Amino acid sequence: MQPTVRGLAVTHSLVGTPTQWHLLLLLADGPQFGSRLRRQLPRLQRRQCGVGLWQLWRHHLIMFHVKHGWTLTTAGETLRPILNAIQTCDQERRKLP
Repeated sequence: MQPTVRGLAVTHSLVGTPTQWHLLLLLADGPQFGSRLRRQLPRLQRRQCGVGLWQLWRHHLIMFHVKHGWTLTTAGETLRPILNAIQTCDQERRKLP
């Protein structure tokens, strides 16, 4: 159990804002350009998109490619089980009446 708790603490120190989590969830579906990412964010988070992308890039969780846009790095791919769990919970929540 200790490695899991430590891993969550490290993840929480790298990804600290809702905007960053939202960007990671969007990028878990595949590479996207900044303008498309910004449009998919809730209205209040759109102004923080650039800062969120920069912070994730600074922590080596995402990278930018001219042809493909923003995408997860190998370090970012290690978050995929967490991102999949969040997406599953969100889908289940949306099914509730």
